[in-house]
Amino acid sequence: MGKGPSGCAARSEGRRPLVNIGASLPGLDEAERRVLHFQRKLHEWASQDAERGFDDLWKLVCDPVTLLVAWSRVSRNKGSRTAGVDGLTRRHVEQQLGVQRFLCELRAELRDARFRPLPVRERQIPKRDGRYRRLGIPVLRDRVVQMALKLVIEPIFESEFYPSSYGYRPGRRAQDAIAEIHHFATSSYEWVVEADIEACFDRIAHSQLLTEVRRRVADKRVLALVRSFLKAGVMTEMGRLERTVTGTPQGGIASPLLANIALSALDRHYQADWQEMSRYRGRRHYLQRTGHATYRQIRFADDLVVLVKGNREQAQALLEQLTERVETLGLKLKPEKTGITHIDEGFVFLGLRIVRRRKGTKRYLYTFVSGQALASVKRKVKALTGRSPTYLELPELLRRLNPILRGWAAYFRYAAASRTFSYLAHYTWWRVTRWLRKKQPRISWKQLRPRYLGAGGIQAGGITLYNPAAIRIVRYRYRGAQISTPWNEATLDPKGARYRRPAHDDPAFLTQLQETLA
Repeated sequence: MGKGPSGCAARSEGRRPLVNIGASLPGLDEAERRVLHFQRKLHEWASQDAERGFDDLWKLVCDPVTLLVAWSRVSRNKGSRTAGVDGLTRRHVEQQLGVQRFLCELRAELRDARFRPLPVRERQIPKRDGRYRRLGIPVLRDRVVQMALKLVIEPIFESEFYPSSYGYRPGRRAQDAIAEIHHFATSSYEWVVEADIEACFDRIAHSQLLTEVRRRVADKRVLALVRSFLKAGVMTEMGRLERTVTGTPQGGIASPLLANIALSALDRHYQADWQEMSRYRGRRHYLQRTGHATYRQIRFADDLVVLVKGNREQAQALLEQLTERVETLGLKLKPEKTGITHIDEGFVFLGLRIVRRRKGTKRYLYTFVSGQALASVKRKVKALTGRSPTYLELPELLRRLNPILRGWAAYFRYAAASRTFSYLAHYTWWRVTRWLRKKQPRISWKQLRPRYLGAGGIQAGGITLYNPAAIRIVRYRYRGAQISTPWNEATLDPKGARYRRPAHDDPAFLTQLQETLA
């Protein structure tokens, strides 16, 4: 790979190759182990040489174990039940085609250079302001290939991503971004430059993105595969095929990774600035004493803040600098979500309101659930407990409500949210009881109460309404640079933060929350 030995070279030197092209398809556990093995090797080589280009990645993308692991991860996702333009779903593959036949045919297409991505199926999702968010649904085979591509190239690019970039990266969560903001804001970084890149996933220039990919990937077949996904096109809801001249694959599995690769050009500017400000011990303090600002960028996908230790004029200059840097990438900031705020006034980031308040003689930084985030979950509860869904049975209603409440509470459990959780529990309880009264208008409350209300709350069919107030509020600790991935655990300080899989899908939940608030 690149300057390192390829699989064929490894065989000639008597070492075990990363992949065994001629072997029969192993079990899933063995496939996961072998994929993790070559991912750790790729990550190690990329970390050791920042200028290294990898030119023998195609065999890894086409390897049976890679495709098997890719299929496993795609099929576990609920989206596999939704078909693209070809009408193929996971159930059709498993019950009619057969998974082994499906993967063998897909591998043959890749190895014979016959694979061509199909256009994504467009879905228009309404937003609160009356506009629509465009979502693309790729066909199942394209999702598997995108996942295989992601399995191969993500460990390479992860080795050089900006430490303060947290969106859609393994081992990192939205709470890590909030914890870093808390860490710097309590160290007198009081001015906040808020920014949101407008339609980032739709407007990333293909030439800019491919230039970034070429920095580490020299395999022409892999580059051609990335380009083919970028140019696959969109089948609109009206049945018209549109070309895609900008943006990452809409709704695609590789889309967040490609967006992070494109935005890494912006991150490098701030990483270089921070290294210059920290060139020697005490330099940041020296800059502050001499009237210069120090600053730190924190980004989660297309949402970012720049924390400034200085004055408002210096923050304004940094906002202008940020605007110029974003525009060099062919993007622009969203005016209504861009501005300068003092930490005492507070600002909203990733659904949380961050503000500094006085308590006695001292001032403390707090994170609260934002009003928009609370309103979004209330709308979902209200939609399920209105007049129209009364055809449901109570157990089915609880099955639909509980995941919403549990995921929302798990995300915000690290904020000062005790009162908010109690309010949401009270609000949900009253919505469900009113729904019961509407569903059974001829039964009095005196008769309903012993039937559905137990010691743990509203119950039916062995299911109890989830109580957000019962969740324990905990403080999320800042993990600094010791955030490990599945590929670098052995190289980090054993006392540092280890890789941990979130209890729920933070990126998926945050995407739903942002779509609701947009």
